[in-house]
Parts: sequence; structure tokens; C-alpha cells
Amino acid sequence: MQQGHNQRQIEPMLSFHLMKFAFQDFQKTANKLTPKEYKLAYQHAHEEMLLHKVILSSDDACCVVIPVITLEQTLRRIITEYPDDDTFHRNIKANNMEIGEYTLALHNDLRVETILSRVASRAQSVTADEILSYFNKNQEEFNYPEQRGLDNIKISFNSASSVAIENAYKQIEIIHETVCRKPEQFTKQIHFFSERKSEEAKKTPELFTKSELCPELANVLFSLQKGDISNIIERPDGFSIIRCNEISPAKQLKLQEASPTILSTLLKKKQLEVCRLWLQKLIQPKQ
Repeated sequence: MQQGHNQRQIEPMLSFHLMKFAFQDFQKTANKLTPKEYKLAYQHAHEEMLLHKVILSSDDACCVVIPVITLEQTLRRIITEYPDDDTFHRNIKANNMEIGEYTLALHNDLRVETILSRVASRAQSVTADEILSYFNKNQEEFNYPEQRGLDNIKISFNSASSVAIENAYKQIEIIHETVCRKPEQFTKQIHFFSERKSEEAKKTPELFTKSELCPELANVLFSLQKGDISNIIERPDGFSIIRCNEISPAKQLKLQEASPTILSTLLKKKQLEVCRLWLQKLIQPKQ
């Protein structure tokens, strides 16, 4: 591959950053990137490598050493993101790196994080007046719309087949009759008929705003009371029966409730600005 040839020509430090951005930006190993993806990842990696060199040559980098235990734990965490240890080692080999070179690059990467963290700590603290001013100017951020939770039984069908649609409807009718007669059976019916995989379910939020759901479900869900079971809902790809299992009313946070979030937001802005000015001073040509 074109990418593979290019990778063999670049220095280990650049390879390290290329590996990082290939995974971060495209969820791929560098040698699996398309030419366009490789170009973007390479540019990103090259810019960061140059920036890191400047940071590591600064006065603030003096005496910043990462403990061996921290380096080992970080390396182990990175390796666990791969299917197995061999895959990781093959990947760094494919990127023209030995494990020692990779570990050194990782050590420098952690040093940069530590240096920037120390520089960020110089930011001034956030005052109560700043928190109040932000709260007054950004009221909309603290208006939370109503949210609802639902249980969903869905029977899918092939929309191009009238027979499939008819069979799916007959099935959902039987289920609907069962759960309306015995509401306590709803969870059991979900277990038998839900098409959502458990891993996907874990990633799915428990509560939704109306805009986060498809119109067919949202309009029905937000008309139910907690514990109510809907009529049969027709969707483009199937029939559903939903049960409202939670209602979180709309609310507006008070200043005291919003303060921790505002404090974190404003402090992060100040820290980023301190780092930006510090980097700007490092990079600008000396007179």
C-alpha cells in the first residue's frame, strides 16, 4: 500500500503520533487508512510532533519525568485496546517502530501532558461574580426539557412485502392483547421479542427528550402517563408497543445547582487560554 511505503520512511516519533491519530480520528490502524485519511492523519501527527518538540525543549520541561509505574500502566491500557498483545506489537512493527521506541515516544507524550497540566494550573481561580454573570447570560443552558423513559416491543417487517406486514401485525396484535390484559407481562414480552442487542441497550440513554425519538414514538410516549401502555404504533420498518416507565419534568436549574458546571466550564476556558498564551510565547520568533 502507498501508506505502508510512506510509513517506512518516517521517524519513530512521527510514527507514534500517526498511530495515535489514525486510531483517534478514524478508528483504524495507520496501515489501513485510505490515501485521503492517511494524508489527514499524517498532517495532524506532524503538527503535533513539532509542537511536542517545542514543549519538551521549554524551561518548564526541565525535571519532568514520568514514573515507571505510570508509564507501564498507560502502555498496558493502550495494548488492551487491541484484540491481543500480538496485534499491538505487529502494529508498531508495521509503523516502523520497536517497542523501546514506542515506549520512549509514549513517555514523551505523557511528559507533554504533565507540562501542559502544570502550565494550566497557573490559571486564576473563577470568582463568584464570574459564575453569576455566566449564569445570567446563558439561561438557556440550564433549561432542561421534559424527558421520558420507555420500554419498547418491536416487530419488524419487510415494507416491500404486504404478506410480511400482515404477519407482523397479527403477531403484534397478540402481544398487545396479552400486555393489556396482563401489564406485568410487558417485561417478559420484551425479553422474547425485543430486537435490540444487550450491548446496544447499554449504550442507549434511559431517558429521552421528545426531539431524540422518532416522531411516531415521541408523539405517543409524551401523551402517556407513567406505567401506561400504548396502542399499536406503525413505523416505516415495523410495529411497536411502548410503555412509559419514567417521567422527568422540565426544569430550570437555580444558580446554586448550576454553579459546579459553570465553575468547571469557566476554569477550563481559563486554563486553555493560559496554555495558548504560553505556547504562543514559545513559538513566536525571539527578538
